[in-house]
Amino acid sequence: MYVIGFMAFVLFLSSLIGMPVLPQLSKELGAGVPQAAAVVSAALATVVVVQFFAGFLADVYSKRTLILAGALMGSATSFLCVAATHWVELLALRVAGGVADAITMPALLSITASLGKDRPGKSFGILRASQGLSFVIGPFLGGVCSLVSLRFPFIVDGVLSLAAFAAAGVLMRDNQPPGSEHHLRGLFAARPGSWGAETWLSLLMGVSGLFAFGVLSAFMPVKSALLGLTAWRIGVIMASGALAFSGVSLAVGALSDRTDRRALVLGSQLVIVGGCVGLAVAQSFVSLLTFYCVFCLGEAATYLLSFVYAARTFDPNRMGAMMGAFDSLMDFSLVVAPVAAIALQRATGSVSFPFLFAMLPAIVAFGVLARWPPGGRGAK
Repeated sequence: MYVIGFMAFVLFLSSLIGMPVLPQLSKELGAGVPQAAAVVSAALATVVVVQFFAGFLADVYSKRTLILAGALMGSATSFLCVAATHWVELLALRVAGGVADAITMPALLSITASLGKDRPGKSFGILRASQGLSFVIGPFLGGVCSLVSLRFPFIVDGVLSLAAFAAAGVLMRDNQPPGSEHHLRGLFAARPGSWGAETWLSLLMGVSGLFAFGVLSAFMPVKSALLGLTAWRIGVIMASGALAFSGVSLAVGALSDRTDRRALVLGSQLVIVGGCVGLAVAQSFVSLLTFYCVFCLGEAATYLLSFVYAARTFDPNRMGAMMGAFDSLMDFSLVVAPVAAIALQRATGSVSFPFLFAMLPAIVAFGVLARWPPGGRGAK
């Protein structure tokens, strides 16, 4: 499990270094505020396009091969970003980078679910903490690299992706043989129409945090840039929030294996709301930093627990396809949220309203989960 956590750290680290420079680089390449937000969110939003199918492939083919392919593709797109001459080219390359991430994630989730049968909270906590740690180092390193040039972070990104490719080749082994059924039966077995109520409640948990994250990942850097913050300060904000995410993932993951998870689920929704309200009114580096960290505390807890609850409802023999479908539907909010928030910003002319819009799913989730907790009344 720690090897899987290490691989998640290296792969996500390489994809996050360019984030702090994207708003300024997009502007230099001809993008306005909505276009810059689209470039920033493109990689995350793209995951939903292919992840459902990537999950199916993780049950049929070698998970190690999929991770190797994703790392190699991520390296190629990063090097090509160095040569981008227009914001549309940068957008297209960020989309391709999102495809690379979507190839690797279902394989990592499937392996984690298999290894964490007895203590799912701890196993998913290790995976998400490793992912969160990459969000700490990646943006900070990107901010430092921006002092050289706005394109230098993508060179470092490409090199790290190649390092991830090499590390996967050395450290990872396929303990389970690829599936023998090379057809669509596994894909159809994961259809959402076959899910039970607990799986849909688990999905709501994840969406409540991920929807808000989709909005914030697009507009927090943009608002920071409009307030005059430099790329390295934006990197510090993102890294600090990721550090909070990483620490909470480890703590909540371990805690959820031995305590009542319902209180953790409900409390996380309230924290998300508080963080979004604070970011809407924030007007300084310190206030943006503080409330973004508050938001990440709540988002980390509900996001982690959504996978802990969902994993126990899925067929172990179809874990890749079902995790891919689950994560894909959850990630659909990463497409809807930034698009809707961009439309809201254009209609109002305010960069603060999207932050209030971001908290709506958390409010809905609190009401629903308070009435119908996962597992029913009395379940932990």
